[in-house]
Amino acid sequence: MIFKNTKRARALGIAAVCALTLAIVFAGGVACKKGAESAAGQAAQEKMTTIQEGLNEFQGTVKVASTKYLYIPEIQGMDVLVQGMSDLASLEGKAVKVVGDFNRERPSLLVANTIEAQEEGGYQSVFTRTEEPDFSDYVDLKDRTAYPALKIVNVNKTDAWEGKTLGKVFGKLQKQTVTEGAASKDMYRLAVNDDNGKLAGYVILDQFSDYSVYYLKKLRLFDSFWFYLNIRSTVEAKARVKTKDLFHADAACIGLF
Repeated sequence: MIFKNTKRARALGIAAVCALTLAIVFAGGVACKKGAESAAGQAAQEKMTTIQEGLNEFQGTVKVASTKYLYIPEIQGMDVLVQGMSDLASLEGKAVKVVGDFNRERPSLLVANTIEAQEEGGYQSVFTRTEEPDFSDYVDLKDRTAYPALKIVNVNKTDAWEGKTLGKVFGKLQKQTVTEGAASKDMYRLAVNDDNGKLAGYVILDQFSDYSVYYLKKLRLFDSFWFYLNIRSTVEAKARVKTKDLFHADAACIGLF
C-alpha cells in the first residue's frame, strides 16, 4: 500500500513539474511576442512621426490632393504644401517620395521641394519647386486662437457677430444652386444651432481659402466642423427674419476643434 501511494505521488509530482514547465514556456513566448509587437509598433510610430528642422525625406500614399496641399497619413499631423504644381490632383492615390522643408514656425506644415511618384518601372520625378511658398492662407493652431467662438442664439441677436472681424462657428455646410437671371451658381450656407440643438440661423459663405477647401476634402468623413471665419456684412433685418440668413463671411480654415 505504501509502495502504491509513493508511486502515485511520484507520478503526480512529475506531472506537476511538466505542467509548470509548459506554463513558463508559454508565458515566455507570449511575453516575447508582446515585446516584439510593442517594439514593432514603436518603430512604426517613430517612422511616421520623426520630422526634423530643415530637410526631411519620407514616402507614403497620397490620400488627399486638393488645391496646393497633400495629405499623406504616413506623416502624422502634417500637411504638405506643394507650391506651383498645376496637376496636383493626379497624385491622389499614388505612392510618393517627398523631400520637404520643415520650419518650427509652421509646426503642422511641410513644404515640398521635390516629389517622385510611383509609376510602372519605378519612381519618376513629377515636381521640383521653383517658386517661393505662399503661406498667406495657412492657419496654424496658434493663429486659430485669434478666432473667438460666436454664441449665436437667433436672427435678432446680431451683437454675437457684429463689430467682430474674426470668429469661429460649429456647423454643417449646405450647398444650394440658385438662379440669378439666366445664370445659375452654387451658394454655400453654414447651418448653426443654438445651445439647445435648434437651428439658430445660417452663415452665408462667400469664399473659401485654398486651405479650407483642402480641409473640407480631408475631413470628408465628417459632416459638421468648426469654421474659422473672416466676418463680412450682416444680412438686412427683414431678410434675416424670412430666410434665417445671418451674415456673410469667408472661410479661412476648417477643423474638428
